[in-house]
Amino acid sequence: MSLSITFTTDGLLLSGVLNNQTIQRDLFVSHKRELALLSTLKIDLQGLTNIDSAGLAWLLNLFRDARTAKKTLAWDHIPDKLLQLARLSSAESFFVTSQP
Repeated sequence: MSLSITFTTDGLLLSGVLNNQTIQRDLFVSHKRELALLSTLKIDLQGLTNIDSAGLAWLLNLFRDARTAKKTLAWDHIPDKLLQLARLSSAESFFVTSQP
């Protein structure tokens, strides 16, 4: 059980499990140099196989940090499980995407 974070030309690809056991630290602290190069940060969640409320909180912190850094954040391939957790937490408005 692990989380893989891969930098792409326009953002990040998250793969694996995003939960309280796999979350390491604030992404904007651990990858400050890479993130500074991007004006828009696209987060592709297609590779996530499992997510829990800690994973949701980590993504919400990522949203907050992106705003603080004046980055545009775009979500791609949001898993149904994440949307369910977001609805339960009244946080679904943070996961709006322009894609169907």
